[in-house]
Amino acid sequence: MPPSQPYDRPNAPADPAPPVRQEAGTAAASPLRRHGWLAAVAGFVAYEAALHQAAHQPGAEVAALLLGMAPFLAIGFIAMWRAGWRAPALLALLAACGALWIFREPLAGHFGWTYFLQHAGVNAALGMMFGLTLRAGGTPLCTQIATALHGPLSPAHARYTRRVTQAWTLFFAAMAGVSTLLFALAPVATWSSFANLCTPLLIAAMFAGEALCRRIAFPGMQTSLLDAVHGYRALMAARAGRPGLPR
Repeated sequence: MPPSQPYDRPNAPADPAPPVRQEAGTAAASPLRRHGWLAAVAGFVAYEAALHQAAHQPGAEVAALLLGMAPFLAIGFIAMWRAGWRAPALLALLAACGALWIFREPLAGHFGWTYFLQHAGVNAALGMMFGLTLRAGGTPLCTQIATALHGPLSPAHARYTRRVTQAWTLFFAAMAGVSTLLFALAPVATWSSFANLCTPLLIAAMFAGEALCRRIAFPGMQTSLLDAVHGYRALMAARAGRPGLPR
């Protein structure tokens, strides 16, 4: 992911988005943010563990189906709610839950498809999100995030963030491809082990490997995962206020 070190400024391109500034309330809010991230990580781990357990537990097909469908229902409900369609959102959620419960027995035999669509779909979408910014004339996503955090980049740092964007694009494409092959050729339990156990470890290994490469290329550089998250949020906020920013 994008680096978070101070950047050299001479002869750098114009800054597409102002760097993030610390505000007075940030220090007080940081413990709450850390607790929020810890809760989110704990919830994700618990959900992945429940998915893996359901996929390996004979007779738990209905539970596996309901767990697999939960994110799709939540995403659809939240999207409609935020669009202002609150009454239709509630009605659609209730209708979907009712239909899912009524047809749970026949659908439970195909619960693996909900897991596959989650895993392969998310990885394919992330790969496209990174990859599309590598088009000619575009600005790599990691470059955009680093610039939103720190302002203009030196040429060396710009080249580095382009390579990081390429690496994450290839990583997510490989994850989607392996997920598809395993789902098509291996038992669901084997695919579940890759999706729910190996995937988080591989992502952590990517972050660790990128951090090591960055420290070798730019000694003394400090970074964290939260830096990348804050940079991405700053980029999205800047885009909302300035639609002409590079994509």
